[in-house]
Amino acid sequence: MRGFYIVHGFVQGVGYRAFVSGVAKKLGINGFVRNVSNGSVEILAIGDENKLKDFEKQIDIFLGRIEVKSIEKTYDEKNLSKECMKHYDRFLIEKTVTH
Repeated sequence: MRGFYIVHGFVQGVGYRAFVSGVAKKLGINGFVRNVSNGSVEILAIGDENKLKDFEKQIDIFLGRIEVKSIEKTYDEKNLSKECMKHYDRFLIEKTVTH
């Protein structure tokens, strides 16, 4: 199963991508996390349904300087970009993208 998330809040420059990467690696989830030029963070998580539910709970945080205000979620693979349909054999922290 693939979940694509757009995270809004105070999530850039505060260690959120590293936090998300650690959660993903602990749960055995593949995919990526990256900053977006508009201030949000995008996450692609690939794993079974139970792992994704646990992942979602753990990334919705208010911890230190990190403050997640909302998370948009997409699971329908017909609506995911071609990039999100690529094979990922690990979890990556990617460079900032501009949309």
